[in-house]
Amino acid sequence: MSVGRYCPFVRVLHVASSYPFNEDDTTAPFMEEMLRALVERGIEVTIVLPRTHELMEGDRFGVTVIGVPYAPRKFQGWGYGRSLDARNRLRPSALAVAPSALASMGLTLRQQIRRNRPDVVHLHWVLPQGLLTAAVPDEIPVVVSAHGADARFARGGLGPLARRILQRADAVVAASSQILDLLAEVEPSIKDKSHVIPHGANADVFAPMSKHEARKAVGVDPQTRLVLAVGRLVRKKGLVPLIEAMGLLADTNAHLYIVGEGPERRVLETLILETDARVKLVGAQPRKTVAAWMAASDVVVIPGIADRDDVDSGPVVLMEALAMGRPIVASHVGMAPDVIEENVNGYLISSTSPDSIAMAVRRAIKKTEQLGLGALKTFESVGDWHRVAEELEGVYRSVVPASRGE
Repeated sequence: MSVGRYCPFVRVLHVASSYPFNEDDTTAPFMEEMLRALVERGIEVTIVLPRTHELMEGDRFGVTVIGVPYAPRKFQGWGYGRSLDARNRLRPSALAVAPSALASMGLTLRQQIRRNRPDVVHLHWVLPQGLLTAAVPDEIPVVVSAHGADARFARGGLGPLARRILQRADAVVAASSQILDLLAEVEPSIKDKSHVIPHGANADVFAPMSKHEARKAVGVDPQTRLVLAVGRLVRKKGLVPLIEAMGLLADTNAHLYIVGEGPERRVLETLILETDARVKLVGAQPRKTVAAWMAASDVVVIPGIADRDDVDSGPVVLMEALAMGRPIVASHVGMAPDVIEENVNGYLISSTSPDSIAMAVRRAIKKTEQLGLGALKTFESVGDWHRVAEELEGVYRSVVPASRGE
């Protein structure tokens, strides 16, 4: 059966625990954007997810979304960013429903395999979804994607389980080489079947726009040097040293705006008052507003703290900023070492000390236009979701037996 002009045979069944509830939701937006790009390449895509009352099921942009019931509504704490606390530990409530959630998703996975006979099963997050490899017949290829936090659990007490999952996988995919390196410590054999595929960005939402108009939209003085950070207010985002760095940039008229919400908000508010830094917490914003903030900025700073126990797969904001033509200052975390070219589209900082951050921001502010052009060129070559889909299609083709494509 032909399902498209690009890939006339591949039918992929995805299994995950996070996905946008609807078109406007910001829960793991990269998942939906990736799957939509696969559909546009002619790949037939179904995704199995834990059911929650917020999730819009059915056909969404060509992706068949199936929610799996596993617990009464008041106990639906599995997935969608709810399973882990601010310190990246599994919540007791999530642990309590884990057996039910995995059993129900495993049953649905088997049913979908029998009914639709997918060419590939793609499991997102080594743990816990990787445990569902047990529900996949040996003759069906399995692709496992690691997205960050799962690398920590794979290297902990669940290492033996993770090792079996990685051995069963026909291909292992991650957005950064850092994650794959960590998983290779668990199971060295993945080096021969692993693929670094950086996340993309939605070029329709994150498209270059006038800085002047963007500043009018977000209400920022045109003369201000606008330094921007976007992300959850949690320790691993490195926002504390970033705020401290602003005290070293007083002569630049630089103001820091932080878009996002999270459990560290009070800590950051106290630090801002103590340091008298020119910093404003903007709070969580719709994605189109985030795009406007990026367009208004002179530099986007991503000072994530390297932590082998709390790995950041992207962050996706990195590619979104490149799509907007914004210079990047980033630490050696996630995708940054794979896509940031020194003095071309931004700067990598070897340390997340305030001094290192301030020095890099100062350099980026002086070369905003030049680095912005480099950022756009980088995005054009690696950042579009269509590029991601093309590379994933290549992974699928590499594991699907030739006889099934005839």
